[in-house]
Amino acid sequence: MSKGDVMSERDSTSVSVVAGGACCRVRRRMQCFGFQEAECDGCGGDGDEGRNVSELLLPQYALATGGLARDHRPLITFPDNNNFHVITPSEYRRLLLYLTSVPSLLEADMGFHIIIDRRKDRWNSVKTVLLRISEFFPGIIHTVFVLRPASFLQKALSEVSSKLFKEEFRFRVLVCSTVEELYEHFDRSQLTPDLGGELQYSHAEWIQQRIALEKFSTLMKEISSKLDEFMHEIVDCDMGNDPTQTKELLDCQETRYKALKSELSSATTQGEELLTQVRKPNLTYNIISHVAAVERLLVQLDETEKQFDNSWQKHSTKLNHWLKFRTFLLNFKQMQATLDNHLKTACDMTEVGETASRVDNLLQEAGDFEKLCNCDLETATSVIEDGETLMKDPLSSVDHIESKCEELRRTSALLVDKIQKRNLLLTKARELMDRIDKANEWCATGVELLAGEGGLIAVDKLLEDAQSFGLSAPDPFRDMLMHSATQETRALVTQVAQRVEDVWLMVSVKRATLQRAAAKPARPVHAVPPQSASVPALANHQMETSGGSESSGGEDAEARRSRRGHVLAELMQTERVYVQELGSILSGYKEEIEKPENQHLLPSALVGQADVLFGNLHELFTFHQDIFLKDLEKSISATELVALCFVEKRETFFRLYSYYCQNIPRSERLRETLVDTHLFLQACQLRLGHKLPLAAYLLKPVQRITKYQLLLKDLLRYSECGSMTTKLQQALDCMLVVLKCVNDSMHQIAITGVPLDLSQQGELLMQGSFLVVSENKRDLRLRIRPRRRHIFLYEKAMLFCKPATKNSHNKATYHFKHDLQMSQIGLTESVKGDVRKFEVWRQGRAEVHTLTAASADVKRAWVERIKRVLLDQLNELKGERVRQYEKQHRTLIQTSSWDLGPPGTQSSRPVAAPANPTRTASCDTHDEPCWSTDPSDDDDDEPDQPPAVGCALVALSDYTAVGPSEVSLREGQHAELLKVGCAGWWYVRLAGGHGEGWAPAAYLDQRKTSRSSSRSHDRLHEH
Repeated sequence: MSKGDVMSERDSTSVSVVAGGACCRVRRRMQCFGFQEAECDGCGGDGDEGRNVSELLLPQYALATGGLARDHRPLITFPDNNNFHVITPSEYRRLLLYLTSVPSLLEADMGFHIIIDRRKDRWNSVKTVLLRISEFFPGIIHTVFVLRPASFLQKALSEVSSKLFKEEFRFRVLVCSTVEELYEHFDRSQLTPDLGGELQYSHAEWIQQRIALEKFSTLMKEISSKLDEFMHEIVDCDMGNDPTQTKELLDCQETRYKALKSELSSATTQGEELLTQVRKPNLTYNIISHVAAVERLLVQLDETEKQFDNSWQKHSTKLNHWLKFRTFLLNFKQMQATLDNHLKTACDMTEVGETASRVDNLLQEAGDFEKLCNCDLETATSVIEDGETLMKDPLSSVDHIESKCEELRRTSALLVDKIQKRNLLLTKARELMDRIDKANEWCATGVELLAGEGGLIAVDKLLEDAQSFGLSAPDPFRDMLMHSATQETRALVTQVAQRVEDVWLMVSVKRATLQRAAAKPARPVHAVPPQSASVPALANHQMETSGGSESSGGEDAEARRSRRGHVLAELMQTERVYVQELGSILSGYKEEIEKPENQHLLPSALVGQADVLFGNLHELFTFHQDIFLKDLEKSISATELVALCFVEKRETFFRLYSYYCQNIPRSERLRETLVDTHLFLQACQLRLGHKLPLAAYLLKPVQRITKYQLLLKDLLRYSECGSMTTKLQQALDCMLVVLKCVNDSMHQIAITGVPLDLSQQGELLMQGSFLVVSENKRDLRLRIRPRRRHIFLYEKAMLFCKPATKNSHNKATYHFKHDLQMSQIGLTESVKGDVRKFEVWRQGRAEVHTLTAASADVKRAWVERIKRVLLDQLNELKGERVRQYEKQHRTLIQTSSWDLGPPGTQSSRPVAAPANPTRTASCDTHDEPCWSTDPSDDDDDEPDQPPAVGCALVALSDYTAVGPSEVSLREGQHAELLKVGCAGWWYVRLAGGHGEGWAPAAYLDQRKTSRSSSRSHDRLHEH
């Protein structure tokens, strides 16, 4: 057969074979991202029975070792394993379809070389293989090399038979007697050792690589399908008109995007690991086709990821813009509705008021309304700014957004104009009312002058006073008032103007009369004694003395002003130094500790503990640098403004410094474990140039907060009387309160073993050390010896604690011992024998604690504070909560009296007894008062005698009944005493038939003189 005949037969065979295995060779494109299906594992899925490809690869019926001929065509080997007769035709087709798909497309298109090794078999087996190949081979066959049997008989038979049947096949067949004949067509490096080559082929490794490659290919198909589905979804999604819905959609899609990105990253990692695996030098051999396949898949995966990121970026940008746009529209609608409501309210605010008090109320309402509107106007400005920012986006509809912004601007301008006009109108109305009040006062003074014996000087003085409110003549004054009048005040203005005109006329007439009388000849003037002339001289001397004093005062004022300037300069200079020191601590220590590259240099105890060591030092630095120092620099020219800086920042001072001081014990404990001699801290100190260690600089905030009140005291000492002194005193009081609160909070955190929730006991009001003697009613003989107790007074409880020995940090600690609820205690202000003592006790004196203060002043402050707490509780019960209390306790306990007057008085007010709600009121029982100004062991004083039954009474103040047996009182209401009850309650009959019932005696007094009633009224409201 000629070469041309061989080629034609090969080409025709190629057509039929490719047609038969077309399903395996087509490279399908994925719909979205161009994945090429690198491998075909569907060849065994044609419905034929038999083993699948993975099972057919194990027996090595045929091999694709990856070897190439000298012409670079791929090689498929049928090894001599004496098992080819076992494989069925359908299994053979399935196996060959898979093996021919292993090489790349370029290699497969060039055609295959086939080696049939039958050196140990019979010649008939060679013919069987050739017939199978002739019937089906899914590719182009270039040459078939047959290694014939080596036995003498089979070798002779093959020499005869090969010449007979070789011409029957449509592809070229070369029969070789030895493997050396193959070396003409194959390099030994491309042949396996069983063929005399050097290719170290491992069938097990080859199968493992193919399995990994197939799994990776399948993974890419699944990812491609998910990406395709996701991109179709985001393209067709409805972005919605509700910002909440759009935000949820964006979050959902972003979550899915991140999940898909994670899968892509995972697939890339898996592919790179697979590529590394197939390239490992320790493998028996490397299959170039496997490496190329993995590289090709990774390139496609990278391109797919880039396209996916690009598509998502465009979509997310569009969706984010839509979210901002819908949010802007929603905010616009809300603000437009709000401003429209405010505009309607402003239009409805037309009342001006007919009295000064009513105008003041309207001004207050207008001010509150303006504050409310200003908040919404700021929000509207923010919405407009959002719209302007949105218009810069190329995706925005500029005209649509601009129209909305312009509408908000127009509505805001209208509202501001309405508010300004309203304020101006009310201001003019208030000025008008002031003029009217002054005019009425002037008229009253004029009437008194006309009725009295005032002379010409008094009349001229009256006319001169009229200038203060613009009255120079009646007609211009009337015109001025009418110009400022409104529809509501026009009648009032007309009445006042007429009254002024009448009084002006009468005063003018009297002035003319007095002038005529003064023009008459005067009587002869008698000589004045010389002593009379000394009066002007004395007056002159007094004026000179006063002038000299003023000059001296001027010199003192100048000296005070100079000293005050020095104090202000010290305040500014020390504040700047303080800020600089805080910044150096943060930059030189804290930032160095937090740097990742310094972590290995830190002591182990300091790692992650920077916040414990420095507390909120960064917040202190930010506050003083960005806020307080700048406010001082702006206000340093006026002492009143400096004082205002402290007043306005009081809450911030307390919050920041109380936290810092409370953290000091933790910081000190941590520093003890570090010591300042650690090399890292020494390096930081050396770098900063600090002479003192870190511990000294961490005390700077404590020193600074105590320094402020000293500077304010100096400013107050050198200040002038007036508003300056008032403002400085307010600032000093604020800083002293801050120091007290910080000190109290430091003591409070030192309490241990407290069974109560201190956060529920209200504000810590006072704390201090006392000698306490406790008595128990159950055993009167028991009187505990005096003990030192630290007492904490809260709004709702009083805690008795035992001071403990100071710890290594010199910090006091307190062990909880006892508590009294403020709703259950009474107070005795004085105890005989010692002005420093007072008593607190439970109701009924079942438990009495005698407290000895350090001084009488300390005792007085504590007594006043406890009384204030008890009074606040009473007012609370008399207020909104009394009805709620009555629902739970139907009977109001009226067994506790409240002494509201000076020592010796017995006026009392009813108080509920929350500690024992089951006790009922009885006139046969008598409990101790909630506090008493009398000494606790003095029973000799006689109480005031109650008024006689039937006497007339008058109500000193309003009282609202809290039970069906009581009556309500109005101030000034008259009543008759029918019965005197216990615990300060009287049974009365109201005048005018308004009923009868029990009322507190503290609200009633006998109808005496007005001075007595006023004194009783003052006594009632003294506390």
